[in-house]
Amino acid sequence: MCGKSALAGILTRLPILIIYLPSHFTGDSGSWMNPRKEKPMKRAKIPLPVDTSNTGTPWLWIGTWSMGGEGFGPHDERESRKVLELAVRYGIRHFDTAGLYAHGRSEELLAKLIGGRRPEFFISTKGGLLWKGRRVMHDATPAGLKGQLYKSLRRLKTDYIDLYQLHRPAPDVSIRESLDALKEFKEEGLIRYWGVGNLNPGEVEENLRGERDIPHQVHFNPVHRADDLLLVGKDSCINCIISPLEQGLLGNGTSAAGRTALGKRDIRRRNRYFFDEKVLRWSERLRTMTDACRVPVSVVTLLWIAARPHVHVIIPGPRRTGQVREILQFRLMSDEYGRSDGEELKSVLSEDKIRAVIPGDLWDHLNRGPFKEESMK
Repeated sequence: MCGKSALAGILTRLPILIIYLPSHFTGDSGSWMNPRKEKPMKRAKIPLPVDTSNTGTPWLWIGTWSMGGEGFGPHDERESRKVLELAVRYGIRHFDTAGLYAHGRSEELLAKLIGGRRPEFFISTKGGLLWKGRRVMHDATPAGLKGQLYKSLRRLKTDYIDLYQLHRPAPDVSIRESLDALKEFKEEGLIRYWGVGNLNPGEVEENLRGERDIPHQVHFNPVHRADDLLLVGKDSCINCIISPLEQGLLGNGTSAAGRTALGKRDIRRRNRYFFDEKVLRWSERLRTMTDACRVPVSVVTLLWIAARPHVHVIIPGPRRTGQVREILQFRLMSDEYGRSDGEELKSVLSEDKIRAVIPGDLWDHLNRGPFKEESMK
């Protein structure tokens, strides 16, 4: 399977490489928030609105849905702050949140991280879903979105949002009406960019035709395929991948065990994949294969996603510092196998380069997925 493959050789060195990251990641010549200026690494051009000024990997964001103390098992705010601080220490400046997450506490957690260094961060948040008592309700009316935006501004302790997104279309409000409101927020200077989330292919074609570089959050990973959605948005959207590790099912934490690891109030009890025996058998086989390569399953999964066509941004949501280190391993691999300047930008990483280091049977297993869907060529 793995044996002496290139993947095994490279990835067994990565835990050591994390300790000896180059100074433009760690900031050895200055404060950790202001690393030494060096000649930037060559990278394929990433379309705006992805801020390229602060990091060599503007396509790697950190999601905060699981932070804030609600719906994902035991919560330790100190650990969450360590997660965010470790990500910043190693050059990640993009963070994604929402007013819905933990009743706004995820936004408040980010505010503590940002402090007085607001210009150094790219913050995206969302509106259109909100809590009414114990229920989540839609409100994507212009007035509703504006009220939610102002609440996010207060919680984040900022006077502008880098990227404000329609979290999910509302059944009783046209998408165009909601998007017109977002465009007005931009004209008013409250937000720098606007985006969308969880649209279907028809909604992308109908509402984003003629637009360019609109961030669209797409649920995509080897278990939950959305190749048609990525394809239809290839010209109008920046496809931002959410739940790349399927809420931990494709990671190395306790939730990888499926439903047996979930508490009674865990939000993942509503995720059908944690209860699907076919998915659980497939993911266990994936873990066996990656263990043979002595590499975290999360790293291989993220590499596969980053090499898929029309993937532009990846947003993992770590809850522990060990999970951040796995993301940093993935990042180091991306430095090695990213696209050269002359290559056409169809995905974050070069599929040919990634396939050259991932064993064929492992790649095929990821491509097939648990439901043996045909992968987009």
